[in-house]
Amino acid sequence: MNVQKHSFLMMTAICLGAFISHFTAGIVNVSLPHMTKVFETSLESMQWLTTGYLLVIVSLLPVMGKLGDRYGHRSVHNAGFALFAVSSVLIAFSPNMLVLLIFRMVQAVGAAMFQATNIALIALHMPKENRGRALGIVSTAVALGGMTGPVAGGFIAERLSWHWLFWIHVPIAFLATGLAWRYVPAHGQQRKSVPLDAAGMVLFAAVIGSVLFGLSNAAAWGWLSVEMIVLFVAAFTAFRLLLLRESRQAAPFLPLKVFRIPAVSFGLIISCASFAVANAVLVAMPFYLSGVADISPITAGKIMIAYPAALALSGPFAGHLSDRYGSRAFMFAGFVCMGAGLSVFSFFPDSLPIVIIIGILAIIGMGMGLIAAPNNSYMMQKAPIEHAGSIGGMIALTRNAGMALGAALGLGVMIVPG
Repeated sequence: MNVQKHSFLMMTAICLGAFISHFTAGIVNVSLPHMTKVFETSLESMQWLTTGYLLVIVSLLPVMGKLGDRYGHRSVHNAGFALFAVSSVLIAFSPNMLVLLIFRMVQAVGAAMFQATNIALIALHMPKENRGRALGIVSTAVALGGMTGPVAGGFIAERLSWHWLFWIHVPIAFLATGLAWRYVPAHGQQRKSVPLDAAGMVLFAAVIGSVLFGLSNAAAWGWLSVEMIVLFVAAFTAFRLLLLRESRQAAPFLPLKVFRIPAVSFGLIISCASFAVANAVLVAMPFYLSGVADISPITAGKIMIAYPAALALSGPFAGHLSDRYGSRAFMFAGFVCMGAGLSVFSFFPDSLPIVIIIGILAIIGMGMGLIAAPNNSYMMQKAPIEHAGSIGGMIALTRNAGMALGAALGLGVMIVPG
């Protein structure tokens, strides 16, 4: 088999993973009301299918990236595929809510394993001149997963058994597992023999978990509630302990020296900020459409497709051209697009026709596509290859953390007419 075909099948496996991890998030989110009836529980309890899934993934992303640096990105990535596939089958046999949540968390562990290592695999095995394009294609897979998940979830909730919410992607998961074990190269990475900083991993997971849990509940509790204050004090304390410990470690969990590289540190900030801005709009928009614009949920869902569709189209385009012309110009153009879309929506919140709303969502999605792949490619070019897993995990972390922050901000500033 020639090198080009081998690379294509490797990218197929990686993209299938990126697709299904976001597909299963979307398919469950839209089905939460239906699931509360099936298991005869409250929406607050059922929301842990979403909140817990996100918490586990975000808390473990840097950990899995670090394990990939030590034991091999291929091993961690492909084992994550297998764990995700098996847990997806087991979830559908859950006899009660507790078992359902346990298997859902196991599924999240698998998702964290391949999300944290897929960028590192691309950095290791794709030619430098094609790296941006490859990352753009992964962004497209993410967008397609986010776009099709809610549609499939609505269809299943209305016409099929709830079991299909978890079975529907099982064939794709097993296909991705087989392709990954066959076509992701086992060579090309020098594994580290340094000891793992387990305490650093625990402290970091505590920081991220506390912050994300607080953001997820900010709208319900209030930003100045006792619960929020306690969580953020705990997160700050854990963060200080983490920095103190990492500064004294010969082999720290966090590669602090790498974060001193401007391209990496600013790139992570850009990743978090851009996803936060985009997701704030995406969370608030359905309430705007149903409240201010008086649009039905089905029509609102169709309108919202403009964002992921534009991202799916612009991501590979920007990634491919950034390989040739550099990343900065595309990232700047992406922020201009996102700023323009937000400005129009901010200045005319009560008088926008549907066509303009669709245009705003498309412009913001295009901006996100122009930013994500070039930014990720630029960071991986500047980061030492021995830290590819750690940085790849941090990129995935900032993406998910930005989405959580955006959701909290969107829920916090929206105005729902009475």
